[in-house]
Amino acid sequence: MVSAVDAPAIRRYLRDLGYPIDPSRLVDRPDQLPSTLCYLVDSGRLLMLRRKKEPFADYWTAPGGKVKPGETPREAIEREMREETGLVISEPKLKAICSETGDVNYNWLLFIFRAHAYTGDLTAGGEGELRWLPLDELDSWRLPEVDRHIMPLILDEAADPHFVRIVYDEDHNVAEFHPGSLADWVR
Repeated sequence: MVSAVDAPAIRRYLRDLGYPIDPSRLVDRPDQLPSTLCYLVDSGRLLMLRRKKEPFADYWTAPGGKVKPGETPREAIEREMREETGLVISEPKLKAICSETGDVNYNWLLFIFRAHAYTGDLTAGGEGELRWLPLDELDSWRLPEVDRHIMPLILDEAADPHFVRIVYDEDHNVAEFHPGSLADWVR
């Protein structure tokens, strides 16, 4: 797996979006690996995955996965969505980059996207159960605490991308959550 501090494709991707920043400035530890999530919204519903394994096993989270060497975050989320859901997403929009630190399964440089358009038929890819959850009922589903913090930033149509530092405690709860504008971070 590519480390966040040695990722030319990530550097190019950020530069092409107008954020000329060295990805190593976004991490707090060298063992943080780049990964992706996509909040796919359609007709008042959000596609979620009940994960089989850590991080957040048995919780409903957005589909996604690790960035492979040479991939941009966008290429990674498009591949992961095909693999995990059978869907081909169109126009995924970067909404946040999160520097997450915690124990071994909770150290990520996480690129979070939101998408509205897709083609294909929903087909589980082995990572867990997939389900369209009504946006107005999310409070009744078992979501990780961090998702409840980050979702308002991701689902806000008007908001520019955010940079968020997240620290997890030993129980994988959010011990620290520091959001800000990605544009402010690169200045």
